[in-house]
Amino acid sequence: MKKVLVVDDVPDNIELLRFDLEDDDFEVITASSGQECLKLAPLACPAIILLDIQMPGIDGIATLTRLKSNDITADIPVIMVSAEKGDDAIIQSLDLGAHDYVRKPIEYSILAARMRSALKLVEAKHHLEHANKELERLATLDFLTNTHNRRSFFNLAEGEFARFKRHHRDLSVIMLDADRFKSINDDYGHAAGDRALQALANTCRSLCRETDILSRLGGEEFALCCPETPLEGAAILAERIREACENAVIETDSGSLRFTVSIGITAATESDDDFAQVLNRADMLLYQAKHSGRNRTIASLQQPSSQGANALKNEI
Repeated sequence: MKKVLVVDDVPDNIELLRFDLEDDDFEVITASSGQECLKLAPLACPAIILLDIQMPGIDGIATLTRLKSNDITADIPVIMVSAEKGDDAIIQSLDLGAHDYVRKPIEYSILAARMRSALKLVEAKHHLEHANKELERLATLDFLTNTHNRRSFFNLAEGEFARFKRHHRDLSVIMLDADRFKSINDDYGHAAGDRALQALANTCRSLCRETDILSRLGGEEFALCCPETPLEGAAILAERIREACENAVIETDSGSLRFTVSIGITAATESDDDFAQVLNRADMLLYQAKHSGRNRTIASLQQPSSQGANALKNEI
């Protein structure tokens, strides 16, 4: 049941409207002055307000102005009720953001139609806002794992790197890659491979903090940006993720699937020029972990030799 706030300093006017509004399944709340309306509206959050223009004290125009300047009530549609013969007050009300107006004596069928129009407009606006938020969410997520996609990850991580540079707070990066993932797809099928990637993402989510930024960068490669986390803390987190993945079992039509991950961990240093430099160092450490036997974590602030890591990248 939608609430309607009726604001009028004449009780008989309110009662005449109340019967018709309640017959239309509205919950009617009332205010006898502009001041009372301004106190009640933010608390009651009505779906719509019927506001008389001519009232003693704070009149309808001043009340409308203050309703529209309050973030809580700004989007509530207001229909002005006028007994004046001139149009100046009505024009001013519409310019200030009133949705519509009706004249006294009120013809309820006209008022009801204008209320329906206002409520439909508000509903359409809410649907559009929800759709836009959903589109924005989808544009930043990897469809399979529900982690940040590459573009979103870099946008957020570069912001954290800027804060690291400005405030000299710890910032660590973890690079993860599922071992021998092609064999998983070949032996168990791509659907099972997708489930393994989802399991990896869920494992990371369950162990990291809400402030950590998790992304699937592509294929079976994931990254974690961990603000205010020293290298030692990131290494502990990475080892927990590695152990959890090693112990995970995924049941498939082709049997029980197990997988492992190799992980490289580093932290931003004052000599790093940008976030890409930190991520590249973690990436090289990841491939050093693979070159060292896979299913392991390697943490370092030093850039490993690129020759062996690049050679292994070409093999995998």
